[in-house]
Amino acid sequence: MRLKGKLFTFMFALFIFFSLCVWSYSEILFSKINEKWAERFIKKQIIFDKNRTLLPLLHEVEIIQEMIKEPALLAMALDDTNEVNRQKGLAVLESYRQKFQSKSYFAAFVKSENYYFNDAKNSYAGKELQYKLSASRSNDSWFYAVLSDNKAYQINVDTDEFLGNTYVWLNYDIKVNDQIVGIVGTGMDFTRFVRESVGIEQEGVRNFFINRHLDIQLERDIQLNTYENLQKADGSHKKINALFLHQKDRDAISETIKYLSEHPHEIRTFWVEYDGRKQLLGMSYLQEVDWFSLTLIDEKELEIIKDFSILPMLSILFLVALFAVSIELHTLILNPLSKLKRLMQKIEHGQYEIDLRPIGTAEIEDLSKQFISMIEYVRSNKIALEEIVQERTKGLLQSEAKLNTILDSVEAYIYIKDAQYRYLYANKKTCDLFGVTLDELIGHEDPEFFDEKTAKNIRKVDNEVIEYGRKVALEETNTDKQTGISTTYLSTKMPLMNEDGSIYALCGISTDITERKKTEELIKELAFHDPLTRLPNRRMFDEQFTFFLAQAKRHHHWGALLVIDLDNFKPLNDAFGHKAGDLLLTDVAARLNACVRQSDIVARFGGDEFIVALGDLSKDEESAKAEAMKVASKILFHVRAPYVLLLDEEENEKVITHECTASIGVALFGYDKQHKEHIFSEADKAMYCAKQKGRNRIEINSVINS
Repeated sequence: MRLKGKLFTFMFALFIFFSLCVWSYSEILFSKINEKWAERFIKKQIIFDKNRTLLPLLHEVEIIQEMIKEPALLAMALDDTNEVNRQKGLAVLESYRQKFQSKSYFAAFVKSENYYFNDAKNSYAGKELQYKLSASRSNDSWFYAVLSDNKAYQINVDTDEFLGNTYVWLNYDIKVNDQIVGIVGTGMDFTRFVRESVGIEQEGVRNFFINRHLDIQLERDIQLNTYENLQKADGSHKKINALFLHQKDRDAISETIKYLSEHPHEIRTFWVEYDGRKQLLGMSYLQEVDWFSLTLIDEKELEIIKDFSILPMLSILFLVALFAVSIELHTLILNPLSKLKRLMQKIEHGQYEIDLRPIGTAEIEDLSKQFISMIEYVRSNKIALEEIVQERTKGLLQSEAKLNTILDSVEAYIYIKDAQYRYLYANKKTCDLFGVTLDELIGHEDPEFFDEKTAKNIRKVDNEVIEYGRKVALEETNTDKQTGISTTYLSTKMPLMNEDGSIYALCGISTDITERKKTEELIKELAFHDPLTRLPNRRMFDEQFTFFLAQAKRHHHWGALLVIDLDNFKPLNDAFGHKAGDLLLTDVAARLNACVRQSDIVARFGGDEFIVALGDLSKDEESAKAEAMKVASKILFHVRAPYVLLLDEEENEKVITHECTASIGVALFGYDKQHKEHIFSEADKAMYCAKQKGRNRIEINSVINS
């Protein structure tokens, strides 16, 4: 087929292919775009709903936390029958009432079972005592339920039968010596809370708040904005699963509640059928109030691309463009080339006397002029050129043979690439590396011999040489495409320039240093790691622990140092030899690593002694101490689990079951407690104290300011 036919066939096939691709994949593409956008939109909507709901609740909780520390309130909780205690306590409650958003408070005490209340209008001034609580009265069951709960505070929606109002109640424990002596809090008007938190209507968006028992607590809906609408006739809450007809949707909600309880900071989305339409449901966990937020968005509201009229327009425009290109190709290129071809055929048959005139325009015209000049040059210089070429070819062949002999004897990989990164030359060692001859190598590029990553790295370095004329010396690791073997080279690459300073090629010399690098890495590994357990040794731990101390000082965080000594290690060595002891130490190292975070340090200090550094603990010393003891307890638990050791002695396998405990000493360190030796000393003393007290235990020392 001629060039003209090939071009038109190619353009027609290109048009058909383009049209089919556009029409076939447009719907899939738009669907994917809508789905991805929908997921992002609903996640942002969930975060918005979550923060908007939590903000007023958490503000009230902060005020209550401050109030329960007041001595006068604690005294009143212990004995509110004492008139002095009662008046001072009521004064505190009144002062904090002004701080609450609802301007109201309540207080109920365990000893007297008295219930106090005052509202925003100060309606109960002087008669704050409302009634005495009773375990037999259903309306008071909340008080006794909160007392039996382990949570510091609870949030629930309820109607007070005596006061006749529906509130979102915040119940907070008052404790004296870890004993609950009363419950205080505030009640936010239910209607106002709904209006401010979930009362903002958005078209196509439905929002629910449920507890882990699937009871609806709040809902964004103008028809369900009162507490009575959220209850059944028997007084119980309406269930969220009653709103979904399909069992698979109900099961998905229940499974998501379990998952979010374990992963409270995540957001889950999935498609459900609600109100007869397909909708995207997003769920998140409000850990602070133990509620779950459900946001439903209609599928139609999530479509951002609906108009497909652009697709046929694109096809028509592409067809018009192809037609215009074909006309220009025919006029500017095909016709002039056809004329030039006929002239070349005449020249080929020796008709030099023909009248040669320029053909076409632009580059085609320049090409025809160059062709005419070439013919004139050939006719006048043919004989002279042949003689010069023969003489120079002979000299070049001799010089090339000598140079190749030298380069092929060098124990290095030597090669030359042109400005297009194609091989122009390579010595025998380089050809042997690629498994090809020189003729097979010339004109080829690196991607044919190295993997994709290696080829990109080589091209990046070669570009520095060819584009910017820089001499580059570096270590590079290249992977053979066929064998997959990686080799490290010490390479030097330099530009080759013409007389005018332009770069026409690069020359590279590479030496294999793979074995040397392996030796260096092995030396480094032995210098900083324990050869048996592969844990950091004393030297490496010292360097990393110095960094931990600097971090603690910079960020005002506490850290902890744990010294761990195995209790029953020597009997194992005595009974079964050092090989069994080595297996135990290796297993202990693995268990220690599993008990700490990746950012923490676990090291072996020799024998059966290990050391662990915990960084970035709480800013509060007591909280940091609790965190450190939690990790130490975890280590103690895992270390004393039975060990099953497999000994291979004289081709006989022997299984040993051994129990081993540990004595652990803990010392805290912080931004103002930085003396390294003192920290080690305190942790070591604590460990020996654990030994003396019977082993298999944890002791902690507080590091004094050093």
